[in-house]
Amino acid sequence: NSYRASQHTANIPPLRLSHIGRSTSIAFWFYLLLFTGGQAFYSSHRKEPMPSNVEVLLEDRHCYLIRNCLNVSEQISIFQETCSRSKHTDNTSKPCMHPTPKTLIFDGNQSTLKFSSDDDNIYNRLIVHNANVALQRETQKRQQHEMLSNLHVTSETATTTMSVGVIQYHYPNGKFPQHIDHCNDRSWVYLLSLGCSANFVVKGPYHDREKKKQMPFQFNSGDVLVFDPSSDAAIMHGVESINNDGDDFFPSDSVGCPEEFRQYRFGVQCRVKMPDPS
Repeated sequence: NSYRASQHTANIPPLRLSHIGRSTSIAFWFYLLLFTGGQAFYSSHRKEPMPSNVEVLLEDRHCYLIRNCLNVSEQISIFQETCSRSKHTDNTSKPCMHPTPKTLIFDGNQSTLKFSSDDDNIYNRLIVHNANVALQRETQKRQQHEMLSNLHVTSETATTTMSVGVIQYHYPNGKFPQHIDHCNDRSWVYLLSLGCSANFVVKGPYHDREKKKQMPFQFNSGDVLVFDPSSDAAIMHGVESINNDGDDFFPSDSVGCPEEFRQYRFGVQCRVKMPDPS
């Protein structure tokens, strides 16, 4: 990846302005080379936000992974809001289903935040809304897909009844046993990953019968997993391990980036009551 500034100026004709002296011309070309070289280097090394894209994880169940659903600024906003709501509580000794992860506890000693349809909240505006926009765009592109064609989401920012829970995972042994939610109240899960990436697994009820190999995928910061948590869907999911890659996503010189993003993985689960299809 060596950079040669001369390659970018080889076809530039010589300067022929009689009123510019030789020393001025040399200075001009020096700064031109410096500027164009710097611009090329900057363009090739800066990290532009990637557009979101939807991966269909199960062909016979509603289960979608939306890559790059939230940009870094939005991720930080979600984290700051979560911290502000839990900063007055003791989050050092609240075990989850596995000894390593910790469920964050909010004011009132509650493990979840609850919002009614009248409550405007950042989790709905950034996580649910962004995911719905991406899913709606995907349904328009893939109208022949059996599951996506039956997916009814709206890109409007109207609030809905929802609850939010946050689990903190430590590298490297942060795990969450594979399980089915058995949530049968017509709600869906919107799961945002923050910080270090997780090796995550999802599988449908027919994976074992069809002897399909269970392959974990890398659940990156800013990705959102949307799925049906009902008993009928029977989507098994869990965290296998946490990767030590926080510095890759959030370098130490990142402006405003929480230090926790380089040390932990946070799973922000929004359980959203879906509108009655009737």
